[in-house]
Amino acid sequence: MITASKSTNIHPMGAKLREMQAVLRYVETHINEVLTPESIAGQHFISLSQLYRDFYAYTGHTIKEYIRKRRISNACTKIKCPDVPFSVIADESGCQTQQAFHKLFKSIVGMTPLEYRYSDTYFTFYPFAVDGISLAVKVGTEYIPACSITRFYDSRLAGIEEKALAALGETKGRVFGRNGRQTGNQFCYEVMIEREGEGRAAFYATCTVDNSESAINDGWNYLYHTWLSGSMFEDSGEGYFEEYLMQKGKPNKLKLYLPVIKRKAAHQIAISNLEETFFLIAKEKGYLAERKAAERVMHFLRDHHPLLMQSIQLFYVCAYDDTWECGVQCGGGFKAPTGSGLELRHVPQGQYAVLLDDCLGDIRVGDVKMERWLQYNGIPQEDRPAFAIYETLDGNYDNAGIRMKLYRKLKNGKNG
Repeated sequence: MITASKSTNIHPMGAKLREMQAVLRYVETHINEVLTPESIAGQHFISLSQLYRDFYAYTGHTIKEYIRKRRISNACTKIKCPDVPFSVIADESGCQTQQAFHKLFKSIVGMTPLEYRYSDTYFTFYPFAVDGISLAVKVGTEYIPACSITRFYDSRLAGIEEKALAALGETKGRVFGRNGRQTGNQFCYEVMIEREGEGRAAFYATCTVDNSESAINDGWNYLYHTWLSGSMFEDSGEGYFEEYLMQKGKPNKLKLYLPVIKRKAAHQIAISNLEETFFLIAKEKGYLAERKAAERVMHFLRDHHPLLMQSIQLFYVCAYDDTWECGVQCGGGFKAPTGSGLELRHVPQGQYAVLLDDCLGDIRVGDVKMERWLQYNGIPQEDRPAFAIYETLDGNYDNAGIRMKLYRKLKNGKNG
C-alpha cells in the first residue's frame, strides 16, 4: 500500500544514535579504502559485538552487508562509463581480484559487470540516513505473468491486504496485489493470481521489504520520495503493485514494483576523464560579478592578445560564496602581467562527474543537482567547487552553437 506521507522512521537522539551517525559518516568517507568491522569498532572505541548489534538495530543491515552493497552501488555507476577499467572498479570495491569482484557483483545485482554495462538495468543502494531507511533498488525489465483479479472490499483500509489474502485461501503460482478503486465508503484491494496465458515484460524500479504494514509504507515512501527524486527516472504512470514472496505457503516479504521510464528532460550525469587544462581567469564579487569578470578577461585579450581572442573555443566559469571566476582556455606557459588582476587556473587531469546542460542556465542550480547525485550514490568528491566549461561549436556564439558541461572533481588517487 502506498501512502502520501513521508517516511518517519526516526530514532530518538541519544548517544547510540550519534555513535551510529559517526560510524556511517566514517564508512562513506573511507568506502574505497580497507574497511573491516574490527577497524571501524576500534576507530569509534566500541566493542565489535556492540558494533554488530547496534548497526543492525539502526540500519537493518549487517555492517559487512552494508559496506558490500554501498561499494557495489558505487561500482554500478562507474561500470556504465566504458572509460573506467573493471580492474580499477574492482580495486575500489575492496576486491583483491577481478574474479572476486565479479562474484560479489553477481550475487548482489544478479548479473556480471559486463552484462550490467550493456543492459538497461540500474542498481542503487543509497547511503543510510539514521533518521530514515535505506533500501537496495533495482531498475530493469521484469516479467509479469498473466493474472486473474479478485477484488476485496472493506470499510477499513488498515489490514485490508491480509484480509484479502485470507479470503482467497490457498493459492498457486505468483501472487500480486494493489489498491483498487474505492466505492462509496468501501476501500478496495485487488489480488492478482498467476494463471495460464501470455504475460508481459515492462520496466520497473523494485525493492524488497518485510511483510508488515510499517515496512511496506516505508518502502513505498522511500521509492517515491527519496529514490525517485534523486534518480534518472520518473513514474511512468502505469500503476504500481506489489508481489507477495511466500515461505511455507505464507507471505514472508513483499517485492514492490514501481513502473518507471527515463526522465524525458533528464540532465544525464556521467563519470569521465578530463585532460589537464589551463584557463586565464578573472575574479569578481557582488552585483554582476560574472559579467564583470568575463569582461575583464576579454578586454585584456583584446588589448594584448587579439590573435588568442580569435581562436578561443573553451570558456571557464566557477561560482562559490559570492565570488565568480570567468576565463578562457590558454596554454600552461601563459603568464598574466603583474597588476592585471588576472591569474592562471589549473584544472588537473583526472576523473570528474560531468553534467551536460543544453539550457545554459545558472550553473549553481546544476551544481546542487550534481552534488545531490554524488551524495546519493556515495561517490567521494574533492573539496573544491564545481565549474562549467562552455565550448563554442563552429565559432557560433548563440545558444544553439554553445555546449556547456559542469564538472566536479572526484577523489581518485590514481588520477591525481
